[in-house]
Amino acid sequence: VIEIPGVDDKLAEEVWKDYTKDFYDSKTKWDRKRDEWVTEDADIVALGMGNDVSLYATIEEKKDDVIFSLWIDLGNSFVNSEDMPERYEEAEKIVMRYALELAQAKIKNDMKEEEKNLEDMEDDLKKLINAQERYEKEIEKAKETIKKAEEDIVENKKEQVEQTAKIKQQKEVIEKIRKKLNDL
Repeated sequence: VIEIPGVDDKLAEEVWKDYTKDFYDSKTKWDRKRDEWVTEDADIVALGMGNDVSLYATIEEKKDDVIFSLWIDLGNSFVNSEDMPERYEEAEKIVMRYALELAQAKIKNDMKEEEKNLEDMEDDLKKLINAQERYEKEIEKAKETIKKAEEDIVENKKEQVEQTAKIKQQKEVIEKIRKKLNDL
């Protein structure tokens, strides 16, 4: 039995299935009736001494940790520390290697998650850079609009001076006509 901190049961189950397949060339299945993982015909030379063994494991989630329990069936008996100290030591090594595999899988998952966070942050930075470029373009456009408006103001002032002159001439024309009218 070993308690492995910081992992959930789903990851622990996946790693156990992969572990038994990769290290012992055995397929692990879930036994619903007994609520345990069963690995039959595992080729573990140090335990079976030439015979295949069966592994029975339970994986229980406890808060943020997992409690992993393993029983090893040699066919006629289960591995125990009193009758088989050498085999028990090998069984402990199996559990420790599994815990190491699980810790590595957890770290790989954490790394993937952090890499995704980094990608998200980089995407956010790209969005911010694009927004800055848009703002700069809007400022340039606004500066051009302001420059055009300033040019229009100068032109407008010229036109006002010209229009004022025209109005003055028109008033003079009207005054002449009024004078002619009064002279009659």
